[in-house]
Amino acid sequence: MSTNGLDGSVAREVRERMVGLHTRLNLVFLELFELFCRVDMDEAARANAMTDAVSWVSFDLGISSKTARAWLRAAEALSPLPTIEDAFRSGVVSLDEVLVLTRYATPENETELLRFAAEVGLEDLAGEIRAYLAIPVVQRSRPESPVLNVWWDDTTLLVRGAIPGVDGILVESALSRLGAKAPIDPHTGLYRDPQIRAGEALVQMSSESMAEDRDHDRATIVVHVDAAALADPESAVDIGGRTVTRDELLRLTCDGRVQPAIDQDGLTVGIGRVSRQIPAWLRRIMADRDGGCRFPGCRRTRWTHGHHLIHWATGGPTNLDNLITLCGFHHRLIHRRGWTLQGNPNDEVTFITEWGTPFQPARRQLREDLHVALLLDAADTWATLQAERLATANSPP
Repeated sequence: MSTNGLDGSVAREVRERMVGLHTRLNLVFLELFELFCRVDMDEAARANAMTDAVSWVSFDLGISSKTARAWLRAAEALSPLPTIEDAFRSGVVSLDEVLVLTRYATPENETELLRFAAEVGLEDLAGEIRAYLAIPVVQRSRPESPVLNVWWDDTTLLVRGAIPGVDGILVESALSRLGAKAPIDPHTGLYRDPQIRAGEALVQMSSESMAEDRDHDRATIVVHVDAAALADPESAVDIGGRTVTRDELLRLTCDGRVQPAIDQDGLTVGIGRVSRQIPAWLRRIMADRDGGCRFPGCRRTRWTHGHHLIHWATGGPTNLDNLITLCGFHHRLIHRRGWTLQGNPNDEVTFITEWGTPFQPARRQLREDLHVALLLDAADTWATLQAERLATANSPP
């Protein structure tokens, strides 16, 4: 018996079963990769109403764009690498190892690179291969101009950058000056850490800059919130896809403008039949609500259009509940191929194909087909039991 009480033979059986299932999984991926290489995937994507292969695979399989891109690249790269393909088929290497190997392998060096997969862990595989192939490490030169990268990690904005020369001195001085004005922490009676004061100074500088901007459209943070929710201390709202508590919202908008999207009578905001042109203030609300093209799986944010669900020429108003953001590709899909939309853009919309069926991921249709099959099977079983009961209802005991 092992120290945790699990019988050794059971552990070995689990291990063998796990490895066997993983090898079968590799075979499934190989079949999928061969399918990817059978046709022009970008052309096939457009035939399936998607803009490109990555968006299509991501949408239909429910995987991230990063994963879809990696699978498509590996499928193409694996084709001329029979040794790595055989190792993958037999379970000698994993999918993650194949994704690394195919970035560097050629028909001439694939056998040698496979040796690294057997000798080092996945985390070190790419580095060992680069060292073997003498691929130089690109040294990042110091920027001549300020560079700032910002990205979101859940509910926190992360900031990283480099500000050279006198510009860096200027920013440091401004942050230090504002940070020096920060009051003592009332809970500890001490000044807070310099890093905290610098962060608060950056927020203060941003707030003052927004307040001084005379262009209201550019200086506006759009917030979608039910007025009743502001009265609920436990409520939270959405700002640009980020959850913000009620207290934070009240602080942010203490002296801000309020521009309702729905008025007190429940009527959607817009300009009605005044014009088919979407004014800037309404386009801003629409863009913030949609976050990009609303076609399933697209979400493109550049080169987008405002589309009237009920066309202006047929009496459709230029109101928020009749407008939706579409990229150029999917806007043309609506007007040229006879697709339609159903629903309210302020809530959920369904894209209807030219054949009159809702557009949805292929896997969802498979689930529905399976559900129907199970229902039919259950109905058939029930009918058989009922027939047997009827057949024996009047039989002698």
